[in-house]
Amino acid sequence: MAQNKKTNVENPQELENFENAVLSSEAFIEKYQKQLMIAFVVIITLIAGWLVYKNLVQEPANQEAEALIVEGQLYFAANQYQMALDGDSINYIGFVAIADEYGNTPSGNLANAYAGISYYKLGDYDNAIAYLSNYSGDDAIVGYSILGTIGDSYVQKGETESALSYFEKAAKSENVMVATTYLLKLARAYESLNQNDKALATYQTIKSQYKDVLPGIADVDDVDKFINALSK
Repeated sequence: MAQNKKTNVENPQELENFENAVLSSEAFIEKYQKQLMIAFVVIITLIAGWLVYKNLVQEPANQEAEALIVEGQLYFAANQYQMALDGDSINYIGFVAIADEYGNTPSGNLANAYAGISYYKLGDYDNAIAYLSNYSGDDAIVGYSILGTIGDSYVQKGETESALSYFEKAAKSENVMVATTYLLKLARAYESLNQNDKALATYQTIKSQYKDVLPGIADVDDVDKFINALSK
């Protein structure tokens, strides 16, 4: 009993500090009660506004975009790229309109990818780059292939130097086929720019990482020929 009493008496400063902290907090709250209440109301309003937007605006908009994009996918699959882009003047408004009107939805985001690839197929590389750059996604196949197609567009424009970084990013895909495809394009881009040391290093990466993984793929099987040609 005596020991407990001694412990309590030994820490009067701690008790005083604690009481002062509590009093200071109460004084702060009392002094700034109005401002704190306003901040609380603002936070609640923002949260409520986001929930209303998500449930009453974004979700219905995405459902509309999903229904529209299906028509475009059919035109795209049939290689009717201009129709896929512009619409059919009946029920389908086109990937461009879907991307512009529903760009904040997942389907609107996907419409950017379809529009960009359609423009690429039509040889309109500036618009291809513009729409593909608006697409956001990092899945192992689609997202990285989009980056690679931006690189392809720059190559077609004669701006191979600008393509390099896109091929490099696309080659980081976890999908083996995608990674190898863009490593090969990266190596060829280096060769076209007479950066043979970098081309050689890229071919050697393909050999060490993918040659045994992808047998039967012509360019991968022939990677030794590319290496020997650059090693002379």
